[in-house]
Amino acid sequence: MSGPQFHRNVFLIAALVYLITAWNSSGFHSADEHFQIIAFAQWKLGALPMTHLPWEFAAEIRSSFQPWIAVAIFKAAGLVAIHDPYTQAFLLRAFTALLALFAIRRFVQVVMVQFPLAEQRSFILFSYFLWFIPFLSVRFSSEGWSAIFLLRSITALLSPGSKTRNGALAGLFAGIAMLCRPPVALIVLALLAWSRFVRRDPPKVVVNMLVAASGLLLVGVFLDTAFYGHFAPATWNYISLGLASDPAHRFDELPWYYYPPWIVKYAIPPIGAVILLAFFLVLWKRPSHLIVWCALPYVVVHSFIAHKELRFLYPLAFLVPWLLLEAWAIAKTLTTSRSIIQVLLMILAACNGVGLAVVITSSAGEGRVRLAEVLHREATPGDRIGYVVPPALLWRIELPAFYAPSGVEQVVIDPSTPSLGMEELDFIVVQDGSPLTNGQNALLPLTRTEPHWSTTLMRWYTWGEGQPPWTLYRVTR
Repeated sequence: MSGPQFHRNVFLIAALVYLITAWNSSGFHSADEHFQIIAFAQWKLGALPMTHLPWEFAAEIRSSFQPWIAVAIFKAAGLVAIHDPYTQAFLLRAFTALLALFAIRRFVQVVMVQFPLAEQRSFILFSYFLWFIPFLSVRFSSEGWSAIFLLRSITALLSPGSKTRNGALAGLFAGIAMLCRPPVALIVLALLAWSRFVRRDPPKVVVNMLVAASGLLLVGVFLDTAFYGHFAPATWNYISLGLASDPAHRFDELPWYYYPPWIVKYAIPPIGAVILLAFFLVLWKRPSHLIVWCALPYVVVHSFIAHKELRFLYPLAFLVPWLLLEAWAIAKTLTTSRSIIQVLLMILAACNGVGLAVVITSSAGEGRVRLAEVLHREATPGDRIGYVVPPALLWRIELPAFYAPSGVEQVVIDPSTPSLGMEELDFIVVQDGSPLTNGQNALLPLTRTEPHWSTTLMRWYTWGEGQPPWTLYRVTR
């Protein structure tokens, strides 16, 4: 089977897998995915008071590009009588998956010709099914969309044909990526430098890319002004606030060396270790490679920013399959031990299969939206839901207004209080292992934030640091 034909078959399978992932991956991976996009869209639609929005709204540092997309999709859904929040949120994820699928497809078409036929197939499979890629491909988040459009930008720059036209197209996609996540500008600048000084593209290519990206950023200013109701250059405000380090909003600060161990840990240790080793191998043997130019300055700069989150590296995620194949080509020239390589590949394939099974079937983040879906069927207006959690940790599990059933009251119950007042509740949400559930005949379990079969896997994945899953109970009388 030829490479293009194999690619077509894999693409069709990937489309089905991504659609299933989009359906199951309900909720949000990080708080920003909901509170700085969907919540903003709710406000614009008049469904959420301004007082319920995060501080980023008042600071006007959040681009309105994705909130406008959410507004358009929600309005279109309303025209065909789709009003429930779960289907609306699924449409956002499905639309994101569609964008990702075609971005990956075009990227694979352009890059796979660099490899022999056998390696082309590996590259195709990695590009669609490296375990974290389907998960990120359905995230309607700033990191997810910036990764998708950054991939489109790189693909346009590498595509055959007119380099000046491709430069303009790369700039348009780069502008969208920067609207979604401004720090991606570091990668865009690296792309410009690589184009001019490594590939030796004519200056016109760089100029076209700069003009097109600047034009998109200017469009972003008009969108922000229309969204906020006055002149509001949100992307510039974001960069300015980041450079000034606003003392009013302090975040966790971590040492400079945190990203490499995080990559090893959270990409699943065998796979994460191979990714890290692959990068250093390509850096050593092919320092002029585009991946090195994109990743190295971006990671180094983020390493010296005190506030660190693994999701800040997500814009680079779609380049990992290419990195692995480049490292594989180098490794073949350094070793002839086939047996060791085969054992390693089997271990990696097994780890990837397990990771893929979890992300395809599980909710995102804390999984709270899985509880909300059941509550929408079971609860009636006037019911009370109690969260047994210390008040400081309520944010981990409380349902946002977008997902909470209409007319239902949500209350927090501090587990340290002598009397929990369960007799006044209709539903209760409590973490697994809580002594509250021991011998309680009055509690009827309805659903959990994650399937039972994945609980042990998630505990291993977080090295025991993750939160136990939550269970929704009906309080019977």
